[in-house]
Amino acid sequence: MTARWNAPSALAALLDALEADLLGAPREDVQAALHETGRAREGAAQEVRALLRDAEADSHDGCPLAPPCDGQHDMGTRRH
Repeated sequence: MTARWNAPSALAALLDALEADLLGAPREDVQAALHETGRAREGAAQEVRALLRDAEADSHDGCPLAPPCDGQHDMGTRRH
């Protein structure tokens, strides 16, 4: 018989272990980890901003996600 994985109890156990590890860690280690987390978050935010700027610039040149309209498959949306 295979043991079933109980997600809520497994996550609770993981959080308990992380909390115990965090509470037992030296203060300097916790501060260093928080500092690195902030740096990583800021780096990710900068990357997302750059991607959004690129997407906005591309949209001004024409939407790259939409196929070019050749007039044959416009499904009657063209006005004459």
